[in-house]
Amino acid sequence: MRHKSISAFLLCALLATASWAQGNPTAKLSGRVFNEGQPLAGVLVTATSPNAQGDRVTTTSDNGDFLFAALPAGEYTLTFALEGLETANRTVRLGAAQSSVLDVSLDVAAIAEEIVVTGQLEVISQGSESAVTFSKTLVDELPTGRTVDEIVGLAPGVSTTGPAKDAGTGQASISISGAPSFENLFLINGVVANENLRGQSFPLFIEDAVQETTTSSGSISAEYGRFTGGVVNVITKSGGNQFSGSLRSTLRNQDWIPNVSKDAIKQDGAANFFEPKHNDEVIPTYEATLGGPILRDKIWFFLAGRDVETTNSVATVAPTAIPYDTVVDQQRYEGKLTVSPTAKHTFIGSYIKIDQLDGNNSFGVILDERSLYDREVPQELQAISYSGVLTDRLYVTAQYNERTFQFIGSGAPTTDLIQGTLLLDQSRGNARYWSPTFCGICRPEDRNNKNYLGKLSYFLSTGSAGTHEIVGGYDSFDDIRAADNHQSGSDYRIFGTGAIIRGTNIFPVFDGNTVIQFNPIAETTRGTSFKTNSFFVNDSWRLNDRLSFNVGFRYDQNDGKNAQGRKVASDSNLSPRIAATWNPTGDGSWILNASYGKYVAGIANGIADSTSTAGAPATFQWSYGGPSVNLGNPANPADPAAALTTLFNWFNANGGPNGNLPLIGVNIPGGNQVIRGSLNSPNAEEISLGFSKQIAGKGIVRVTAIHREFGDFYANRGNLSTGTTPNPTNPRTSFDLQLIENDNSVFERTYDALQTQFQWRLAKKLNLGGNWTISRLEGNFDGETRNNGAITGDLTYPEFKVASWNRPSGDLAADQRHKAGLYGVYRLLDSERQTLSVSLFQSFQSGLPYGAVGTAAIRNAPGQPAFDFRPSSGYQTPPRTVTYFFTARDEFRTDDILRTDLSLNYSFRIGKVELFVSPEVNNVFNAENVDTTDTRGLDQTVFSAANSGAASCANASASGGVGRCRPFNPFTETPVEGVHWQRGPNFGKVIAPLGFQNRRTFRVSLGLRF
Repeated sequence: MRHKSISAFLLCALLATASWAQGNPTAKLSGRVFNEGQPLAGVLVTATSPNAQGDRVTTTSDNGDFLFAALPAGEYTLTFALEGLETANRTVRLGAAQSSVLDVSLDVAAIAEEIVVTGQLEVISQGSESAVTFSKTLVDELPTGRTVDEIVGLAPGVSTTGPAKDAGTGQASISISGAPSFENLFLINGVVANENLRGQSFPLFIEDAVQETTTSSGSISAEYGRFTGGVVNVITKSGGNQFSGSLRSTLRNQDWIPNVSKDAIKQDGAANFFEPKHNDEVIPTYEATLGGPILRDKIWFFLAGRDVETTNSVATVAPTAIPYDTVVDQQRYEGKLTVSPTAKHTFIGSYIKIDQLDGNNSFGVILDERSLYDREVPQELQAISYSGVLTDRLYVTAQYNERTFQFIGSGAPTTDLIQGTLLLDQSRGNARYWSPTFCGICRPEDRNNKNYLGKLSYFLSTGSAGTHEIVGGYDSFDDIRAADNHQSGSDYRIFGTGAIIRGTNIFPVFDGNTVIQFNPIAETTRGTSFKTNSFFVNDSWRLNDRLSFNVGFRYDQNDGKNAQGRKVASDSNLSPRIAATWNPTGDGSWILNASYGKYVAGIANGIADSTSTAGAPATFQWSYGGPSVNLGNPANPADPAAALTTLFNWFNANGGPNGNLPLIGVNIPGGNQVIRGSLNSPNAEEISLGFSKQIAGKGIVRVTAIHREFGDFYANRGNLSTGTTPNPTNPRTSFDLQLIENDNSVFERTYDALQTQFQWRLAKKLNLGGNWTISRLEGNFDGETRNNGAITGDLTYPEFKVASWNRPSGDLAADQRHKAGLYGVYRLLDSERQTLSVSLFQSFQSGLPYGAVGTAAIRNAPGQPAFDFRPSSGYQTPPRTVTYFFTARDEFRTDDILRTDLSLNYSFRIGKVELFVSPEVNNVFNAENVDTTDTRGLDQTVFSAANSGAASCANASASGGVGRCRPFNPFTETPVEGVHWQRGPNFGKVIAPLGFQNRRTFRVSLGLRF
């Protein structure tokens, strides 16, 4: 491991200012000034903040109204002055991308009104939008993690129940208000930070540089689009009139984390997996920030850097359980420049860069070390923004940004037919071995985006129609991907019937159930361009002191071209966003709200490009009919090279991919799979009702009920009416044609929730907060997988499927009935020289559903006993197997998760320098419950006649002994467990350590701030 000095690392961070990037999302503050209940005109209102360059000044209208738009987020002092009346001061905290209302009464009084401070820890929205802001101060004090995903996970309506689990944080991908995890919008300084295919947030930030994070889960303004879940706004620091900075080192050690205990394995019925010995090495993460003035109130700079090299001991899945180390060597850099010629005009540019090398990376569930590879994944983000006050009533905002990301060396190191062919074991959930997935010596893959945005805000104050803040704008976003998506080094994948494993040696088993898959790429990619051009208008309308409305509309028009240059998306959609807020008492102690909204996602790159011949792999599948290999567990089995040689000798002797072997599966992008007309964007319609309540001026509670229905699901339809298409590689044959389109009649997904959150300053030294979400996510289509992100629903060959067993309705995989978090920060010591606080976070998450899903064989494979349950059809390549739910979709659930986290925060000040240390422990009581449906951690193998080995079904043979699972007719028979199907020996058991919740974890942060 490399050891770098802090000073050298800070120097690298200082060099990060060579390029420009985009500015921060802003806050809005409006209100009304009264005197003895009557509105006051001409009141001079001044807003002052260390986060703003110079004072912002306006005067109230004839109706006593004022508005500050495009304010940098942070704490503000508001001064209200009018000759003859006592000057009033208020201090408020404004959250990024949130709107706040402040009404003030000016009276003739002898004593100046005291300053009132609100919302110092977090900002819970009191308007129609369901949103919460977490400041860096609070995040640093809580023992909950400092990554964006971990911060967002603190918000109500957010569940970490997506299909991908991060090996570093142990947290699954994020679902917001019931949407798939790839349909949220993540913004860092206003720049889209979503990964192009799976929609997850890129870590384009340095934790110590983050100022605050706002998560919106419902009733979201029309200014935001391209999502059906929620919107996350992260802003980083911008410097100020005073020099400030920090040096931090966060220390971790894998050996500080206990292994899964034998008691947990026994209690939870886990498989006897092997957990490698943890590395006993302290791993520091270095962070450095520096900001300050170049010219006071005119030009500020901010720099940040981060460096870490992490080594983790992990293991392949059982039964090989081979220990190996993964290495992530990463450096992050950020530079930001804020220029304000006057207090009314601000330009912000920033640049963020990541250099990263992933050592011993892999894809999917692996069984051996040959599946590992080293890759580089560099990223850059750059943009520029402008915000200006043209008049007291007219504001303008404009921005441009772009993000780049590459995969370099990600996959197999050879294209050799034997050495570069990927092997998969059907009997172990298609676990991978022999050669890495994808091609590491082919062209690098690019995943980029570009965004243009411009908007005008106009403030209108009238006597009878109230006040209006009208925002209109244009937003153009381009999702760009350039990849030749080779599925292996040789373009072949072999799905073996099983594998013989002796120690760490793997010997493939090939017979009539083995599938040969060929994934050729017809032409190289030209790069995709999936543009969404949007126009929006939003009116924040305050009718009177008690009743307000938010009326908005967004028009999104897709202009999408696939990697072949063909237009596949040209649809448009109108998204109304309407909300009402009622303040029944007039003083803001109670606020009730209701809303209706429609959210439209962007086109999923992976789906829209799936019909392009350029860069996209076709799929041809054949059943292996050659000599059996390693069947019957021979004493001297053939190794993978010899087994593949036998398989390819038979395959090529029969003409190879251009021969006359009967195909059992085919997918030719642009061939047998096409998009006719335009692909439409998925969408969600939402209704919400809620209220917020002030608690004696020291806290706030917000409760929101949300109902969402999702529509325009991606689907793959193919039936007798869609027809056939010629085989471009063999004109003597043809294929069944399939259409990629949208469905609103078969697939369904609904979300109902009660989202509750609160914060309460119980005493001077004690702050409490938390949230509780009660929800249910139902339907018959999950719509995503860990490896692919968005997927199409299968509507092919309808005569071969029955909805009750092929796509039953029930609780979806991301359903989580209860998610609750409660935190407390108690300040034990608070003096001019030193502070000491203790923080506790208690969380609860209910378990996730899963069922026994496998395949039903409807005709025999080569070399197997004859049976054929297919209905009569005129299809060219009817399926041999179909998906079958042997139990209800939500028959089983993982464990409920209860976790206690604790941290101490101590600081000591020497002059202007503050030294700090913060030890932290997560999962204090080392609870070890099953917390994931990720197939890498929880086994869900189901055997049937389609994939069973010689001893799969306990009661399959006529004598009642052990034997191959019997075939059954899915149209007339109800399958019997033990006869027709069988859960695998490890079904429902943890097969890798990540299947348990994170064990007790210690870390400590120390450093200085000034």
